[in-house]
This record gives sequence, structure tokens and C-alpha cells, in this order.
Amino acid sequence: MSDVVEQYTIRPIPDDQRHGTARSLFPFWFTANSSAFTVVLGAVGIELGLGIVPCIIAIVLGGAVGGVFMAYHSAQGPKLGLTQLVQSRAQFGFFGALLPNVVIWLIFLGYVVGENVLAGDAFAGLAHITYAEGVAVTAFITWLVVLFGYRIMHDLNKVVAVLSLIFFVILLVRLIQHATGAAHVDVTSFSFPTWLLFFSINVSGQVGWAPYVSDYSRYLPSTTSLRASFWYTYGGSVLSAVIFASLGVLAGSVALTDIESNTVGYLAGLVPGAIWLVTIVLLLSIVAGNAINLYSPLLTGVAIASKDGGAAPSVLVRGAGTGVIMAVTGYLATVVSANFVLDVSDFISFLLYIVIPWSAINLVDYYFVRRGNYDIGAIFEPNGRYGRVNWRTVAVFLVGIAVEIPFMNASYPQFEGPAASALSGADISWLVGFLVAGGLYYLLTPRGVAPWAAAGGLSTDEPSQRPA
Repeated sequence: MSDVVEQYTIRPIPDDQRHGTARSLFPFWFTANSSAFTVVLGAVGIELGLGIVPCIIAIVLGGAVGGVFMAYHSAQGPKLGLTQLVQSRAQFGFFGALLPNVVIWLIFLGYVVGENVLAGDAFAGLAHITYAEGVAVTAFITWLVVLFGYRIMHDLNKVVAVLSLIFFVILLVRLIQHATGAAHVDVTSFSFPTWLLFFSINVSGQVGWAPYVSDYSRYLPSTTSLRASFWYTYGGSVLSAVIFASLGVLAGSVALTDIESNTVGYLAGLVPGAIWLVTIVLLLSIVAGNAINLYSPLLTGVAIASKDGGAAPSVLVRGAGTGVIMAVTGYLATVVSANFVLDVSDFISFLLYIVIPWSAINLVDYYFVRRGNYDIGAIFEPNGRYGRVNWRTVAVFLVGIAVEIPFMNASYPQFEGPAASALSGADISWLVGFLVAGGLYYLLTPRGVAPWAAAGGLSTDEPSQRPA
């Protein structure tokens, strides 16, 4: 049973418990983005007033750029055997890491609620039960997947990746047929500030996974190459984001209101002879993606509450912790508005302004300051060499957020900074925040922190630790 049910929470994974290959990251991250939620995000470009072609270009370029950040975070997992936000203690200090941890925890709780809305609505229509009952059933299934943990989540995502790709092709053909027969489909409408805003949304869609991405690579053998971890993560995540968000663009150009109000129902209705089958596949993709959104907040919560996960069995911790999270988010999913999926997308986009400086600090520290060398034991010690609070890093983090403010163009809460206004609404805050936070951290961090080697051979001082 221990081979099936995961036995660890935030503790480092020993070498004798490592398994798998970097190839497993491709279907895992392909499935993570092959959901109805990604389809809705694609339709946002149409809602903003862009034509099909500019939307798809923004999706491709935004995914390609944002995927670089999240894939380099993923490559840390095999080397350190740690969850991503626990590793942040090395930059922020043991208690200083609580600052980004709490904010990021809230982001993914928002994702859980949004996915619960989509899953509950879809299952209610399939099983002819109430919406609340649909949320309860799909929330329970998601919880069950997370209870078993890492291995089952990877196995499920392999199956769902194949099914999702097959049905993507079918739905794409049907949408092209609908678009061809529509009275008017906007293909070319373009405004550069609006395009840049949608581009930034797609960058954020990838960077949003960054705080958790190494949670799903930490069981890989420590000998796994950085290059393999990077490209399998990058390829799976970016490819699925591009094709399913593009599907959302086509669907939004034909039936924007239907996509926003009943995404799964509309997509399943495109294949009248197999509505139930399409619905099930889309439901599986939602459950698989939402399992990630549930599993990682549990790990973050454990990192906030405990230095090493505590003495309780990990299965009990995971079961009880995710049960509470899913009960709360499931209830919230039953009381939010019909437009909540779009509302939460706007809110998460706003919170991602905070993720960007964190990502910059983490990546610069790992690849350019310490180059993959950490004292793993000290990460779990409040009074260890990484300190209780690294005020220098906290200050850089806050400055990174502050410099973004003039460049922000947020929908919720509604705010447009002076620099964004001068750029006719274009939002480049993520780029400014990343460059300032990353640059300041590199300049202000003493190079004397670099030589510490990780305990247990979990990281090395190989030149390949530095990205090309």
C-alpha cells in the first residue's frame, strides 16, 4: 500500500524513494492546462475585443515566455527533493518565507473554487442532480485522488493527457465548422495595448504554476538532468495551454456568452452523439488539474504551520488537511456568482503581481547565486544558517511589487497605474517586477552564501545548474 499512497509531505525525498523519469513531466503538465478553465481564459481575449489571430499569437508568445519561468522552477525538484515554497526559506529566512507562502496559498485556493464551479456545473448536467450535489461529488473525487498523492496524480494525468488531446481535435473540427457558418467572426481586430494585456495574462497563466511546479518533480532521481526536467515540463505545459486556450478563442468568437456561463456544457454540445463522453473527459481534466490545485496548497499550509511536516503520518495530514480545504472551497463554489470563473481569473491575475517578484528572487538565487547548492537540513531549522527572517530579501520582494504598481492594469480590483495609462492600458508590470526584483537580489546578495553543499547529496555544484 505504501507504494501507492504517498508517505511524505514537505520533508526532503530520500534517494531510495526517488523514481520515474523526466518524461513523466510532459503528460502531467499537459493535463494541468488541458481543462475548461484554460478554455475560459482563452475566451478572455475575445471579450477584450481582439480578433482570433491576434488572440492566438498572444497565447503562443505568452505561453512561450511564461513557460520558461515555471520550467526552470520545475528543474529544481529532482536536485533538492523539496517542495517549491519550502525551498523559499533559503532566500527569505524560515519565517520570512511565510510572506510569499500565504499570498500564494490564497491564489491556489481561488483556483480550487473556480475549478469546483466548472466541475460541479458539468457533473450536475451529466447526472441530472443539483449544482450543489455536483460540486460535492466532484470535490470528493478530487479529494480522493489527492489522498493517494503523487504517484496516482501522475498516473491519472498520463491517461487524461491522451483523452484530452483526442477530444481537442474533435472539438476543434466542430468549432471550425461553427465558425465557418457564423454570420460574423472577428479574425483580425487588434489594439496593441489590449493585445499586450492579453499577452501578459497568458504569461501569468504559466508563471502561476511556478510556486508549486517542483512539488511534482521532487520524486525524480537526483541524477535527472536539468535540461530534461526543463524541456519536458515546458513542452507539456506550454503546448496544452496554447491549444486549449486557442480552443477558447474559437469558442468565444462563436458563442462567448455560452462559454462564460456553461463552458463544459457548450463544448460537450458540439458533439451531440457523445455529449456524455465529452463531458466525462472534460470532467476528468478538471479533476486532474484541480487535484494539483488542492495538493500543493496542503503542502504550503503544512510549511506555514510546521517546520518539517510534524510527526503525524503524512496520509493523515494530507487527508485531513485537504478535506478541510475542499469542504471550504466546495461550499464557496456553491454560493459564488455565475461569473465567478472570470472574476477569479481577474483576482488571480492581480495576485500574480506578487508571484512575479518571488519567482525572480527564487530563480536568481538557485541558478546564479547558489547555483543549486543548499544546506537542506538548515531549511528546516528556524535558527539555522538561513536565519529567521532575511530582511534584505523581504525588502527586495516588496520593492519588486512596488515598482510594478505604476505599470499595472488590473480588472479586479479595478486599477490602472500612470505608466499603464501612458501606454494606453498596456500592462508590462510583470516584466518590470521580474527585472527589478531579480536584479536587486543578485546585486545585494553576498556571494559568500554560495558554497554550502546540500546534505545527502541532493544537489551538486555542476556547471549545468546554471541555465544557458
